[in-house]
Amino acid sequence: MKSGLLLIVGAGHEQVPAILKAQAMGLQVVVTDQNPDAPGMALADICRVVSTDDREGNLAVGRELGIHGVMTIGSETAVPVVAHVAAALGLSGFSEATALAATNKNRMRECFAEFDVPTTESEPIETLEQAFSFVDRFGFPVVLKPSDSSGQRGTALINDFSMLHEALADALHFASDAKAIIEKFYAGPEINVTAIVQNGIIRFLSLSERVTAPPPHFGIAIEHVSPPALDSNQRQAIMDACEKSIRSVGLKNGIAYPQVLHTHHGPKVLEIAVRIPGGHMYEVALHTSGIDMIEFSILTAMGHPSPLSACTSHPTSAALSVLFLTELDLPCSNKVVESVIDTSEALACPGVKLARINLVAGQKIPSLSHSGARFGAVMAVGATRDEARSRSRHAGSSLLDKLSKSLEFDGRSYA
Repeated sequence: MKSGLLLIVGAGHEQVPAILKAQAMGLQVVVTDQNPDAPGMALADICRVVSTDDREGNLAVGRELGIHGVMTIGSETAVPVVAHVAAALGLSGFSEATALAATNKNRMRECFAEFDVPTTESEPIETLEQAFSFVDRFGFPVVLKPSDSSGQRGTALINDFSMLHEALADALHFASDAKAIIEKFYAGPEINVTAIVQNGIIRFLSLSERVTAPPPHFGIAIEHVSPPALDSNQRQAIMDACEKSIRSVGLKNGIAYPQVLHTHHGPKVLEIAVRIPGGHMYEVALHTSGIDMIEFSILTAMGHPSPLSACTSHPTSAALSVLFLTELDLPCSNKVVESVIDTSEALACPGVKLARINLVAGQKIPSLSHSGARFGAVMAVGATRDEARSRSRHAGSSLLDKLSKSLEFDGRSYA
């Protein structure tokens, strides 16, 4: 690729692969992050301590350095910033209207209604009275979410009136506009969908089943499984619904990440993002389709006229499982890690493509209050769903066994 300067908004663990990929493609990389010790700060060619949600601060960096492209990966709060910088500097990217529609759930639902996207009944709310009114019409259970947060922060499944007050306060706390969204709950497997869009043409990369943790950890994924247990008609119905959702937010070029419920009433699109998702969905799409969303995003950000044709083709797998490691996998609370865990044994297991534990000595096992509290993951591929899941569990058990032997509990080693 022709040399240039790419701004990546965010320098956390999720952004590191994009930094390295862009540099391997011959680009100089500048990153911004409010944390001067974020791992990407040391890897980038240029770094600036600027928050990922600071629109004007990031724009000032872009202007100062004369950047040729701007993007993010994994960060929801950075999406409006990326759009703002791209618009102000005349760079390739999605519009600010698209960014708003894809990050504010209430605006998103307005767009869904305009394009007849199948979705759950919902309303924006700010008060308990509004929540009571919604429940009177639709009944329990309902789901409460902040209007524009991510990572399942402030999200709760509500089964009775006694839960509403605390859940609404929590949702409003995490919303930047002091608004929440209340939705009718539907049962059914949740399907994650990834797609790329080039000049308005949509290409689906992956459909995977999103297995979530039991209450009270509502909505937090503990496994991704591909392919999902759907027949061809069900898959097509989901893709048709996703296409409508992509059109509704006005995305012409970039990444689309719809999340869909497969219900007895048909597919219902819960939300859509216009960024490369975190939680190893990048790897799910790569191993399912052979297309690297990071490479595609870099090429798109840098204004390549045909990014898909310029992308490298990668080998694909028939099935895969991404298994997350959380506090739910360990038998006690108040746990502190004594030493760094070696992942080489897990990586040597059949079919394992990824194994990580993001814990350091002296760190406490995080409480599973949001998806960022998943402290490890294993990804395995196989000829079938069952084989991939069996392999990820085998490797995951190996990591958890090592971790259990490296825990302190009440001053004693736990094994």
